[in-house]
Amino acid sequence: MNSQTENIKKSINFRRRRAFLTGASGKIGLKILEILLDLNFEVFAHCSKNKEKIFDFLKNNPQHANSTYVFEMDFEQDLPEIPEDIDCLINCAAFFEKGNLRNTNHLMKMAQMNSFFPAELTSQLAKTAHCGNVINILDGNIYRFNKNYQNYRISKLLLEEITKQSAVLFAPLVRVNAIALGMLETIETPSNTHAKQKEVLSAEISDNNIALTIELLVSCENLTGQIIYLDNGVHLL
Repeated sequence: MNSQTENIKKSINFRRRRAFLTGASGKIGLKILEILLDLNFEVFAHCSKNKEKIFDFLKNNPQHANSTYVFEMDFEQDLPEIPEDIDCLINCAAFFEKGNLRNTNHLMKMAQMNSFFPAELTSQLAKTAHCGNVINILDGNIYRFNKNYQNYRISKLLLEEITKQSAVLFAPLVRVNAIALGMLETIETPSNTHAKQKEVLSAEISDNNIALTIELLVSCENLTGQIIYLDNGVHLL
């Protein structure tokens, strides 16, 4: 590590870390918001709708109210500018819709939200960050052919490749990794049961394990370009 990079990292340690989280009002986004706050981040929490879910969370967790800055923006209309001094960007916002290559307009819509927008925000962070982390949220269940959700899976596969390419391009000051999550639903339905049967392991993908993975990615200076498959092995089959 050169002396300039080392000095920058030392200066960052004197202030509280700041994170920018997209899709913070969704089920996964709310989990990640709580994890970041418990890791003592200040969080800029984006949502395109349902911001009341974030405010409900803060009402029930008032200790985090002064550390969370909520803003609502529709990415289909505009993209936010990453604030200066952001240490961690987590791209969690995504479209999950049925559609396949018979509808290429739908493919472009999915790619714009799930691939190109995270790439643009990562590029923004790289222009201002002195020492940053990016975590892209992927899906462990995207490697098999699925006619109904083909466009969604293609868009997430593209984000996986963007993660690896960005890790090289923006090194050494910005590290870029991803977490590919498996089934988080615990309600027993025929579709959920069918999805769980594809997993190699039967353990619950717990909030604690998601927290441990995020903590590892933001703290370990040797990790970049990695896809952490927190999916009970579903990507292997």
